[in-house]
Amino acid sequence: MSRMPKISVAVPLYNKGAYIDETVKSALSQTFSDFEIIVVDDGSTDDGVSKVSNLGDSRIVVVTQDNAGAAAARNRALHEAQAPFVAFLDADDIWFPDHLLHLTNLSQRFPAVALFGNGFVEARAGERPPPPLENVEYRLLGNYFSECAFSREPFFTSSCMVRRERALELGGFPVGNFCGEDLALWIRIAACDQVAISDYIGCWYRRQPDSLSFQPSYRNAPDISMAALEELLRAESNMSAPRKRIVQEYYFRIALAHSLDCLIAGEVEAAKKFLQLSAETQAFRSRWRQATLLAWTPKPVRDLIFRLRR
Repeated sequence: MSRMPKISVAVPLYNKGAYIDETVKSALSQTFSDFEIIVVDDGSTDDGVSKVSNLGDSRIVVVTQDNAGAAAARNRALHEAQAPFVAFLDADDIWFPDHLLHLTNLSQRFPAVALFGNGFVEARAGERPPPPLENVEYRLLGNYFSECAFSREPFFTSSCMVRRERALELGGFPVGNFCGEDLALWIRIAACDQVAISDYIGCWYRRQPDSLSFQPSYRNAPDISMAALEELLRAESNMSAPRKRIVQEYYFRIALAHSLDCLIAGEVEAAKKFLQLSAETQAFRSRWRQATLLAWTPKPVRDLIFRLRR
């Protein structure tokens, strides 16, 4: 690429050969075209890299490293990026055509913002998402933590973009044997910078059977986003009582989500640990009681309840 692009697209790739072709094509098909795509091959052993290379687009850059995890791959992309903004796209997700256009509009409308996001839809394998919205609104999030604690999350990794320098200043994605690396970085950015979102549905989040979020090693790892919230509570010693309660409730919400995932997987003792971590919640008291009841319900009955819910 002869000149600096406006956006760098970071794609961490590890054994997603079954999905990567469609994923990268969704990026190449964006109506906004001033970007580069940095595919970081994180030690893949399948044919994913060759599928990317066969696309033959000059905007694609492939970087290879030993397997170090998605967070390390995203950090590598942050360092390799030529653009001032980096948008993230996981190797099995899909972008809708105007995704980068609306992220660019957000960055132009709110030039002081460090974290931007479009909406997203979640679909499992074989499902199709609804069509995107036609009328798009842009707004600053008055309180990122309140939005995450009490509403649907405004974006997720594959539907957001960061100001590259700011993300690097804050250390990028924490690397280690834990989950929640993406949320941890958003928390650190939102603690000191503004966040802007649109209601354009920019991304289709595809939860495949082999997705990382379904793996026991990921589900049972320490959640670094919860640690980031604890760090924030310690760092802001003069935090107002309302703000402190909001941050705490966000923490409790994450812990409750983990408890439910563990219960569905039959990992009752792990679920009870997360229930202890969220025991002081007020906003999610009813949900906490339900999860606690499930944790003490005999396994056959609990399994039947989950089957009926599906």
